[in-house]
Amino acid sequence: MPPQVKGIRDTLNVQQAKMKIDMSEKIALLQPEATPFITFMKRAKNKTEAANNPKFSWLEDDLGARWDAINNAAGYAAGVTDIIVDNGDYFSVGDLVKVPRTGEVLAVTAVNVNTLTVVRGYGVTAAAAIVDNDPIVIIGNANQEGSGTREIKTTNEIEVFNYTQIFKTPFGVTNTQNASANYGMKDLAYQQKKKGTEHMMDMSRSFLFGEKKLDTSGNKPKRTTGGLLSFLTANRYDAGGALTQSEFDQNIAEVVFKYGSSEKLMLASARLLSVINGWAMGKLQIEQGEKTFGLSVVKYVTPFGTLNLVHEPLFEGAVYGSYGMVLDPENFKYRPLKGRDTKLETNIQANDEDLREDQYITEAGLEVRLPKTHAVITGVTS
Repeated sequence: MPPQVKGIRDTLNVQQAKMKIDMSEKIALLQPEATPFITFMKRAKNKTEAANNPKFSWLEDDLGARWDAINNAAGYAAGVTDIIVDNGDYFSVGDLVKVPRTGEVLAVTAVNVNTLTVVRGYGVTAAAAIVDNDPIVIIGNANQEGSGTREIKTTNEIEVFNYTQIFKTPFGVTNTQNASANYGMKDLAYQQKKKGTEHMMDMSRSFLFGEKKLDTSGNKPKRTTGGLLSFLTANRYDAGGALTQSEFDQNIAEVVFKYGSSEKLMLASARLLSVINGWAMGKLQIEQGEKTFGLSVVKYVTPFGTLNLVHEPLFEGAVYGSYGMVLDPENFKYRPLKGRDTKLETNIQANDEDLREDQYITEAGLEVRLPKTHAVITGVTS
């Protein structure tokens, strides 16, 4: 006869074996150093936002473009007033354009697709020859007294999206094995802990290296989530071997701190950490504690901002073993589908099986905004 429950059924008086155990934060505590990126996201409350749909989107925008380049193999002599640029849409009548290499200022009087009609030497610097691919920059605009409104130009937001991915990590033991005496913890408890770490590592690898895809080839859809590498397209630097401190500051720190937060997270391979440790001993400060979510964090202060260096053990092998990623904490989030964050489902075996089977299950994806606020470094050997 089943046991009787008096009164309202609640989460304590129902059969506990039927309950799904919410493991999102607990699982992040198992081996935080094994999966630092996902540990950081799961334990930092503002880094998690539930998704209401397996495809989730966000909008990105930027300020109007200011830099462009000359697009003419032969270049232009000092007296030429019609010049072709890469992106004519950037320019409006009245813009003042500077050629940094020569110092000359051009005043735009007409725009026809990618051809600008300009007044050369519009200032104290005389006109000079312009070469192909010469960078040019819009430094402002000048308007006649009493003139009307300039041409209105705006940028339109871009929709970016990703998918949630279903991760499953099952494990189980026979009831005979579960009842047998073992040295150390019971086998089921041991498997629960080990498989929890493996579940996190599967998610972490996907969040680092995955590519988004909607697969409709089967009878039900299957989705994969895009990882960091698929989104971080703006700032990539290949060290191509040895990495010096000045190279790092010029090609990583100087670039990545141009936009976004003044303090960022850097996931680094063991090799990259060793290199930084070798030339920045006087600038490194080790921190570990609750404020760093149980992770060993080394702070490296650059002239442009502070990097929190964390060893990412999944950066391994001949290729990924040379990697590092600089991430702006304000511009990435962990996006579990609502009600589908990491859970431990227990007793999922068939009714007639003399065994115990459990599984970890998560449906989640990654949101990565504004690639210019992040960076990737590769090819570091020494």
